[in-house]
Amino acid sequence: MKSNKIDSSDEKITKATELLWKIWWFSFYLIIVPSLIAVVGFFIYFFIGKDLIVSVGLSIITFMFVLLFFYKSFDKYRKTPFFSNNVNNLSARINIIFLITILSLIVTPIFVIFTPGDNYFELLPLISFSILYNIVYYYYYFQPIGFFDPSEDKFNHAISSSQIIRQPYNIIILVNYIVHIVFLSYTFNTKVSWLFPLIWNIVFYVISRVSSVKICKNIKISISSKKPFIVDLTIFKKKFVNSLLSLVFVLLIQMPFVIVIVYMYVGIHHDLIEIVNISLLSLVFLAFYFKIRLYVSSFYSTFLRRFKINEF
Repeated sequence: MKSNKIDSSDEKITKATELLWKIWWFSFYLIIVPSLIAVVGFFIYFFIGKDLIVSVGLSIITFMFVLLFFYKSFDKYRKTPFFSNNVNNLSARINIIFLITILSLIVTPIFVIFTPGDNYFELLPLISFSILYNIVYYYYYFQPIGFFDPSEDKFNHAISSSQIIRQPYNIIILVNYIVHIVFLSYTFNTKVSWLFPLIWNIVFYVISRVSSVKICKNIKISISSKKPFIVDLTIFKKKFVNSLLSLVFVLLIQMPFVIVIVYMYVGIHHDLIEIVNISLLSLVFLAFYFKIRLYVSSFYSTFLRRFKINEF
């Protein structure tokens, strides 16, 4: 009896110790370090620019960047780690790119709400996105989906750098970054440049998650049962590319109209010829969208046909 009580007591002490250490590392990596760096950054920004609003905005972005960067260090202390889990790479790829984009864009409305008066840092959405999006590349290094190696029981990157660069599911990440930068740069003086990308990122995040739930589940089952799933993985990559492709072209197609719509709201109207010109530009983007969508479909369909031929 005494032995059982001692064992039970030791187990409770061990659990309590582990919990305290987890709380400490959570506080250190996700609160203390980001806060200290953000405060130091604020004084540096203020010393350089002498602008309180800009300094606060940049220090918030600094805090978020450091927070996201150091999450990888805290992740190993979780019972179910996000980035050390070799099975969740597919859903993580969707979560990271959309959630970090949404987080970078939602900084602006939060900042505006707590900023007194009409003070507004118009470039905040552009700077926030251009900085925080780099975390996507950092995390994708740890969450590859090139192929699944049964011997290591985990996903790996493609075999060579040239193969990695040529893959549409990697190319679209850079395209997504460039289009968002162009959109935010073009519309920053409307003061609502963050609104349209934020709305569409939320919409396509929901679409991507819902459309991939079943196929991710099938792939997890195949991994656990040691069955091949290259077809399902290829279909997932195709869905992922098409989701981001649709997102970037929705932004491109509506981009010419954003300034017109915002200016009309405040009472400034454009000539008919200007509206015709931007309509034509949107049609050009629409034509490019269908052409690239066709290429993506052909790329993955060709791969699937080759696989099925080799299988037989």
